[in-house]
Amino acid sequence: MFFAANALESCLLSPALAQSAEPDLTSPKLIDAGRVQFAENCVYCHGDSGSGGKAGPLAGRTDLTADYVFQTITNGKRVGSLVMPTWGLSLDKPTIWSLTAYVMSLQAKK
Repeated sequence: MFFAANALESCLLSPALAQSAEPDLTSPKLIDAGRVQFAENCVYCHGDSGSGGKAGPLAGRTDLTADYVFQTITNGKRVGSLVMPTWGLSLDKPTIWSLTAYVMSLQAKK
């Protein structure tokens, strides 16, 4: 009985755990999906390829962590008069992870 209960609990929790787990942010497919989303939603402020614009550049930054990028995209941010909008209400988690993967891929670029 104990084994059956553990197996059932594991089956019920697996989708939730998979949904919240960080995907492989080095996946070319995920980065490409993020690049498309970035061009649609982020270029206006962050510039083409993260080169900067109204907001500072993302390309070449090594101080950003994946968790920080994901949380900032999801919840937004305000620094002085600069406002990063909250995207968590209009983009789903997989899309935000793809954007995160793309932003993290910009670390090597300047």
